Amino acid sequence: MHVRTDAPHWIFQERDASVACSRSAVDVGILQHSGMEIDVASSLAAHESFVRSWQQRVDEEARFIATLAPSLVIADIPPLAFAAAARAEVPAVGMANFSWDWITAQYAAYEPRWAPISECYATAYAGAECSYRLPLHSDFAAFRRVVDMPFVVNRSPHSRTACRERLGFDPEDSRRLILVSFGGFGAGAIAAGSDDLSDYRFAIIGETPAGIGGSWTSLPSPSPVAHEDLMRACDAVVGKTGYGTVSEALAHDVRFLYLPRAGFPEAPLLEAGLHRLGCARAMARSDFETGRWRASLDALFALPAPPPPPAIDGAERIATALIERLS
Repeated sequence: MHVRTDAPHWIFQERDASVACSRSAVDVGILQHSGMEIDVASSLAAHESFVRSWQQRVDEEARFIATLAPSLVIADIPPLAFAAAARAEVPAVGMANFSWDWITAQYAAYEPRWAPISECYATAYAGAECSYRLPLHSDFAAFRRVVDMPFVVNRSPHSRTACRERLGFDPEDSRRLILVSFGGFGAGAIAAGSDDLSDYRFAIIGETPAGIGGSWTSLPSPSPVAHEDLMRACDAVVGKTGYGTVSEALAHDVRFLYLPRAGFPEAPLLEAGLHRLGCARAMARSDFETGRWRASLDALFALPAPPPPPAIDGAERIATALIERLS
């Protein structure tokens, strides 16, 4: 297996050292000021630049694919991968809960400059053999064939007690543990709050917010404790609604106190899924930023227990499908 990405390679190699990685800017994504704020203007400029050099990028990636001579390309879910695979005459499949033609089409509704970008990406997706569509998904009209799959999610193999011991928590401490997670982005500025949070413990990757009450454990980035183990350890998570965090919360029966995000087209789909499949509540951003957390946390734990987790064997089912496809 060879991973082509400009994401940090340790993300893949810490889970399997035999995975080879090479660096390439295979997509743009969305540029963000923080986990809660999109830089729309810079995102548009980056996508326009990316599409202007599209044919050159397709040629370069196709040449790289040809040197590897792979049996299959699977992508989550950069359009360039499918265009390059088609140029190299290698079959390609997708795996995601949203596609970039859909995201950019939402922006095109109020800024027409996004429209040709969306069309370029949709054309690339049309060359895919199929796409494995994950739950809480958007429209996948650009793909010729769509196969629905359960959640693909990292699952902790450890008990809650074992995960808490790794964090150095006293097993006799009955306070609820809250994980503050913004999916690789910082939590942003938080003012000192007057709320009494002594009934809660908090864990965060990065610096502890100044002036917030309660007992805090700060972990370095990258964290020595896997995110799914942090999720197993906690009673609730406070953060943004990204697919990874949402799926891990559902898989581990963890309550979710989320901050609604404007400008993220996929956010309403993820928030609706949290309410339907898990146990969730929104917290006003003003309350979060001023440290007024107590009322929202108390209300979250006053809700009924989460329902049983949804099917979370998407990774195994997709792997089986790929093996059958390759053989």
